[in-house]
Amino acid sequence: MFSGARTYYSLTRMKRVAAILLMVAPIFAADLEFTGSLERVGHDSLSLRLEDGRTIDARLAPANSLSSERVAGQYKLGDQVEIACREIPKVWEEETSRYQFLQLTRLKFLGEPSAAQLTEILKLEAGRKRVNLLSSPNLTVPAPSATPTETAPAMDAAAHAKLEHAREVNLERAAALPNFVADEIAKRFAGDARSSQWRAADTIQAEITFKGRDVTRQQIRRDGRKWDKPFEALPGYKWTGFGVEMKPLFDLQCPTAIDYEGPAEENGKRLDKYRFSSPADGCFIDFFMEYQRYNPARAGFFFIDDSANVVRIEEDALAFPAGFEFAHRREEISWDYVKIGAESHLLPVAANFVVSYASGSRWRVDVEYKNHRHFEAASNISYH
Repeated sequence: MFSGARTYYSLTRMKRVAAILLMVAPIFAADLEFTGSLERVGHDSLSLRLEDGRTIDARLAPANSLSSERVAGQYKLGDQVEIACREIPKVWEEETSRYQFLQLTRLKFLGEPSAAQLTEILKLEAGRKRVNLLSSPNLTVPAPSATPTETAPAMDAAAHAKLEHAREVNLERAAALPNFVADEIAKRFAGDARSSQWRAADTIQAEITFKGRDVTRQQIRRDGRKWDKPFEALPGYKWTGFGVEMKPLFDLQCPTAIDYEGPAEENGKRLDKYRFSSPADGCFIDFFMEYQRYNPARAGFFFIDDSANVVRIEEDALAFPAGFEFAHRREEISWDYVKIGAESHLLPVAANFVVSYASGSRWRVDVEYKNHRHFEAASNISYH
């Protein structure tokens, strides 16, 4: 009787100890594995292009067989590989100007790329100015035509001439973006796929600075309270800045198709309305979701005024792959002529974003820009 009781006590104690150890022991998640085309090797990270068009980014090891020098020395652009990665606390990488969320743990060569796979990677790399230590195989990729074949043949001569003038005006405008500061007021709303209703989430206020294509936010307040963390740390959907829309629309090296819709009117002003579309991996910027990114197809409308300046864009990002968190995003941006001193500048005054996630959740952000100020003398560009 005594012996049995002692044995029972020992077994019970062992079970309790084992349970405690399970509770306090770290839980190691399995490595994430991906297969695709090796797209980039930088000094601190690599990029892998998946079959569905997504790109996976992961940090390299500072030394050993997974260092940038070893990987770049053993692999070529487009090589078919399998990688394994573990999730890590986000780390800022200066070379790519973004956070990295994965650490590479294994890299396995699977084979040489097919001609089609290599052509696709070379086309993607052709328009990118970034550090890439991978050597490129000898393969000539035809350069995009400089002829405006993207313009619909049905467009009459007058509409075509107006479009070509708008192309010149807005590309020049994009190349000389003025620096300025403004007050940004953004009202965010949340929803889900089960209802068309929106519920107020919060109001974000900030002093936003535009320096060319770079956007920074300071003095951030959320519902009137100071937000001491970076803008990127806000929960929910975060929007971006502006200034990168003109090149994807008008550069002849970009695969954007444009058609004339006809006259339009907004706030009592006569405008010309154009429809546009761009395939996936066009000139529009990538969408980022932690360690993965994707460049979806775009479609929408833009409106030009009598001076051929774009004053409004409506853009839909379409057909995200199943593995990406976004399902759809709609963006509307409005510009207007703003007086600062004696000068008139065409600047963003409002924006609206509606985002649907694969999970069914939705976000809407209504943004207003006021009190535009602080232009540098070298950036006083007027559009009359």
